[in-house]
Order: sequence, then C-alpha cells, then structure tokens
Amino acid sequence: MVVIDSKLPTTNLKITKILPELIQGFIYHHLPASQHVGYKHEKTGKIFKKTNFDYRLKVADLRVRFTAFEPKFEELIAMAVLKNGLNLGEIHLTGSTVSLQRHRVDEADLATVLLKGNVVCALKGLLGHKVYLEPQDSRHLEMMKKNALERFETLCGREYEGEFELNLKWQNLESPLYFYYGNNKMPVRAWSAVWEVRASSEMINLILDTGVGSGCMSFGVGFLEVAKEK
Repeated sequence: MVVIDSKLPTTNLKITKILPELIQGFIYHHLPASQHVGYKHEKTGKIFKKTNFDYRLKVADLRVRFTAFEPKFEELIAMAVLKNGLNLGEIHLTGSTVSLQRHRVDEADLATVLLKGNVVCALKGLLGHKVYLEPQDSRHLEMMKKNALERFETLCGREYEGEFELNLKWQNLESPLYFYYGNNKMPVRAWSAVWEVRASSEMINLILDTGVGSGCMSFGVGFLEVAKEK
C-alpha cells in the first residue's frame, strides 16, 4: 500500500466535493490506459478495477492511500509522487511524502481476519433514486459478498471455490459518511464498520487490494484494512 501525505497550498480551496475525481485523475494519469477501462464481468457486465484508493482531508493536510492487485502499479504511483510531487489538476500540493506499508495477509488456504472501513451497497428505490443500505441490513452483507465473488471471478479469471464467510461485527450507527464525485449532487452514503472475514488469503488480499462494493476507484470508498488477524 502506498501512503501519500501532502499539504494543500492554502485552506481557502473549496475542493472537498471534487477531491475524489482529482485523485482518481492523478492515479489514472500514471497507470496504463487499460486500468482506466477496467475489466468486465462476463455474466453481469459489471466493470471492476485492479486498484483502489481512499483519502482523508483535515484542514490543509491530505492523506491518500492507494492499493493495487498488481504491485507494479503501486510502484508507478510511488515513483510519480517522488519525482514530481502530488499534483491534482492545477493544484500543486506541497511537502509530499511517500511511504510503503504492508496491508496484505500472509498466504494461507484459510484465514480469519477483521476488516474495517466502509462499503457502499445500494438498491433502486420506488421513486427511482438509490437507497443506500447500512451494514446492519442483511441485504448489505449479501450484496457485499456477491460483489467480492464477482470481483474475484473477473480479476482472477476463475470462480472462487473456497470457504467464504462474512459477518458484521460493528457499525457506526450515528455518523454516516458522505462522498461526492463529478457532477453528482446527491452524495453516496456509507457507514464505518468492521467485518469478520473467513476465506482464503487470495480472496482476502483481493478485497484489500481492489476494494469491495460500489464506487471503488471513483468516490474513494470500499477501501478496507486489516483491523486484526486471528
């Protein structure tokens, strides 16, 4: 995992709602074009990417975390920042530093870990608008697991055949998170949560590398990290 710490040149920039799109643009600029296009799931036509990111902006301090299914993509992003800093469109951030951190689990036929983060799952409501599900909704868990299996099939080129259990252990019930992208006036909603995952290390690392759920590699969501290995 690549961790980039930078500082905005001024706190007067109102970029909160466009920040995910700017970060995505920086990443795609330094990756092969195929990664922008993505990979199509044969049965559903869904597009999955081999990379993901999240971000945190606190006043003028920006932290971006980037992960990739193929380590060479992490190297490309790290080298781009080391050479030229972090430039988001016309905004040149200052004091950019890069670190590489371990985020994958050790190889094993079966592993149990606690993963924390936020995952977006939504249904089409009666009025045609998206209804975002909380992790405590059983449908959220079903959609999350289905998304992970389809993602595995698409990026690994075969069906997942091992054990795969997914259980919710905790959710922030009070403070949903809001994410914007492009011209979307209605934000995507997600809730911080912790899940217990029991699966092969290949499946767990795929989730850690590429995210899970909707909005990965665009809104800065679906990014999970290990809270605890069992």
